[in-house]
Amino acid sequence: MPLSEEMFVYHLNGNYYLPLEFFAEQLLLPVQVDIETKSAEGWFIDETRRIDISQNLMQYWANNDDCNHLKTIVYHDDWDLYIDANIISQMYGLVIAFDSARQSYSITESEAIPLSQLIARQKRFDLFNEKKLNAKEGLVKNIPKQYANSGDLGLNIDIGARSQRLNHHSTTAIDGAVQGRFDLLQHNGYFSYSWSDNNTDLTAYVDKELTDSWVSHYRIGNITSHNLALVSEASSGIGAQFSAGSEFHSDLRHIVVEGETEPGWDVELYRNNGLIDVQRAKADGLYRFIKVPYYIGINQYQLRFYGPNGEVRSESFSKLLDTSVMEQGSFGMSAGAMSREQDDLKQYYTNFNWALLDNLTAGLALIQQQDINEQWQFLPKLSVNLLSDSNLLQLNYVHSVGGHAASVALQGSLEAIDWQAEWRSYNNFRSWDNAEGRINQEANVDVSGFFDGAGVNWGLGGDWQRLSSGGERTQIGFSLSGQLSVIDLSNELRWSVFSNGSKLNERFAVSGRIGNWSLRSYVDLNLSPDTEFNQWVANINTTLNDVANYQLELRYQPNLEGDFSSRNSLSYLFDYGTLRLAVDNYATGDWLAQLRWNSSLLWETTDNRWLIDRNSFINTGSVKIVAFQDDNANGLFDANEVPLSGLQFSGHSSPNNMTDKNGELLITQLQTSRGHKLALNERSLPDPFLVPVASIIKVNAHPGYIQPIAFPVMFTAEVEGYIYQLNDENQQAAKGVKVSLKSIVSDKEYFSRVEYDGVFIFEQITPGEYELWVKDRFIQPISLKPGDFQQLEEIVL
Repeated sequence: MPLSEEMFVYHLNGNYYLPLEFFAEQLLLPVQVDIETKSAEGWFIDETRRIDISQNLMQYWANNDDCNHLKTIVYHDDWDLYIDANIISQMYGLVIAFDSARQSYSITESEAIPLSQLIARQKRFDLFNEKKLNAKEGLVKNIPKQYANSGDLGLNIDIGARSQRLNHHSTTAIDGAVQGRFDLLQHNGYFSYSWSDNNTDLTAYVDKELTDSWVSHYRIGNITSHNLALVSEASSGIGAQFSAGSEFHSDLRHIVVEGETEPGWDVELYRNNGLIDVQRAKADGLYRFIKVPYYIGINQYQLRFYGPNGEVRSESFSKLLDTSVMEQGSFGMSAGAMSREQDDLKQYYTNFNWALLDNLTAGLALIQQQDINEQWQFLPKLSVNLLSDSNLLQLNYVHSVGGHAASVALQGSLEAIDWQAEWRSYNNFRSWDNAEGRINQEANVDVSGFFDGAGVNWGLGGDWQRLSSGGERTQIGFSLSGQLSVIDLSNELRWSVFSNGSKLNERFAVSGRIGNWSLRSYVDLNLSPDTEFNQWVANINTTLNDVANYQLELRYQPNLEGDFSSRNSLSYLFDYGTLRLAVDNYATGDWLAQLRWNSSLLWETTDNRWLIDRNSFINTGSVKIVAFQDDNANGLFDANEVPLSGLQFSGHSSPNNMTDKNGELLITQLQTSRGHKLALNERSLPDPFLVPVASIIKVNAHPGYIQPIAFPVMFTAEVEGYIYQLNDENQQAAKGVKVSLKSIVSDKEYFSRVEYDGVFIFEQITPGEYELWVKDRFIQPISLKPGDFQQLEEIVL
């Protein structure tokens, strides 16, 4: 039973470190993590079996026959503590198995955690969680992603002068590129404009993701079409597209991974630690990986970005493929109209998908497409997807006026192996995927897996084509990839057979760090019939000091006139931008020298304020926290209320920054690929009687708009009373009686006990409307305002 689709796990030296609190919450285990003090406490099985992690010590009751008590390492981030999976197994008596190929964990049912008794454990966990919430001041406030009617503008500017000597001619020119992010009429917008002495290029689009409507996403401008098997697989161009209804993928075999980064950045894509492809972003800043493998189970993807100034960043996401991607009776559709980028051929399509059963979908696509002669053809397409727990069967059929095309695809998983096989047949059929009808039949097989214990991924694949001219093409590839310490290695052998001979190619890639150097290198070789280099590229960079980076890139391409070239680059990092000097030298004696300046700007339209940074605002989001003393408890920053300065929040890159005299704290450079928890440092509150409405803020930022977040803080209230009971007409204090204060509008509840003298006290109560209960008896309603102190009349039981 899958408990969660997403879980961050750290891997170091063959050990896997699991997030303790996340793990405990998924299995309903009573353990609480305090990330500020890097500690954890709780119990397991019964309350005498304590679990305590603090002060560099770990104490727990082992619940299996593993008696190992060697030292271990506990890692942490702003979210959780990460503990060796072997320690977790020992702590809870579990058998935990990690499937490296699918990046997933399985837990064997045990008597200690009987999964069959989930409801009973749920009740016990709810009691523990109730105590945990009452002990922890404040609640979590979730801030969903928002689009502004007129948002803020993020810009990335790269401009420079270049001087070069080419074919005995010297020239000097100014060129550059500008990228922008903005919100307009509740939509996200992006544009990129570049110019040089040779040409100019403009890329732009607006789009929007919706959560509470039938239409889920639409985009206008530069788009990538939906994947239409046999007809058009993720083509790029100019047009419009939208998706609506249930989230169906019209082709469950592959996905497209695309996005924006700055021009000149290298992007590496990994799936389950195996390298998929490498791209360098062009002047428009776009990257696009098509036909990315998408197999049964959890697929963990990682994007690694390498900048020309030595910058490094990464993004991770996961996608689950199982029968949960569809629900019987659900309906989805997608549509688009585009002019293809490379040849301006046009296409219009509408694609419908129905889930006939929980694991069976049927699809109908209506496609109007121009062929290579710009003649329109109508291509109706039928598709069927049958999905089980471990296998996928996909059928496609497309009809045209003079012919047809059909395909059968099988995909599945067997323990540590993923496999896929497909056969396609074209009968007098032409489309963008089979230009001029050159292919009659084609087939491919791909198998991939993982050598358990060795940390090595492997893959084996083959492609075969029968051409309409009578010839055949065959390719067979074998790949190995893995990690050696902090270095990622991959090697691919590809054997190609044509009617006029065969060829054996090899590609070797390495990426990672060696000491203080970051290294990336790719080698393409011909091994047969002749041994020769096709290409060798190596890039190394290092940090010289806090403000300077050096980078060297070497290229050997013997098929070009200037077979060898090198680039030496020195970058100086300022707070407001980066200055880079790069010199390219070629074997022909030609050279190119560039002096470039790169800055990122963010215009906050509400305050007409410009922010300048060397780190990009194009790919990161920003929020502005507005902290104030909410005297009337309405959650709004009213004119007569006081802003709170000096508040600090963790969960971002600058936790020492504080709210200013206006109560504002601008937090930038938040990744947009995942959510963030911004937690108040409660020691920064100026008064111990001040309590925030929510001490943790969950945000989902997006670039181009600084999202304002109101952060009300209130003076707490206090309630005091006296309870006695009559015993033989004598007044006696009701010592030990339980008293509770229950909120009328929420689940919040406070508890107290009557002291020996009959007095009970509620302190640090959040203002609001409450009910006072003694034991199970309702006494009276109580209304508390910020800073209130209420002395109640005597209560007689």
